[in-house]
Amino acid sequence: MKKITALVLAAGLAAACMKLPEIPTLGVVEIPVAAEEETLWTSTDYEGKPVLIMYMGSWCPYCKMSMPALNAAAEQYGDKAEIVGAFMDPDLKTVLQTAEEHGLKTKVLYNAQGAAQVMQVSGLPHAVLFDKKHRLVKTWEGFSPALAQEFAEQLERVTK
Repeated sequence: MKKITALVLAAGLAAACMKLPEIPTLGVVEIPVAAEEETLWTSTDYEGKPVLIMYMGSWCPYCKMSMPALNAAAEQYGDKAEIVGAFMDPDLKTVLQTAEEHGLKTKVLYNAQGAAQVMQVSGLPHAVLFDKKHRLVKTWEGFSPALAQEFAEQLERVTK
């Protein structure tokens, strides 16, 4: 009986000393806005508001296939959440042309490699959703025909 009690106490002590994994947060992210006038999109400007960022490239066919899902999210939840398309491309003109060709209705960012590296983006398209406290809720990697529906379901939850 003493051995069992000692084991239970040891297990309880070990559990109490373990550090619980932290929920990743958005932190401070700054990415240039694709516009004629140079400005920065800064995550801290949207505190208290969910944020959906889709990282993509102008050359990426799956990113282009995902743009309608991003547009649908922006149309339905753009007043309740910050929804942006962040291009890896460093060339402003290429990004503006791609966004126009595909009718992208979100705020368009460019030269997002640094932010993507911090968020450990390993493939494109790559979307991340953060709640009102900017805690990570969901990550999507690659294209899915169900992406618009998945965005809507998750945004519905975090915008309540």
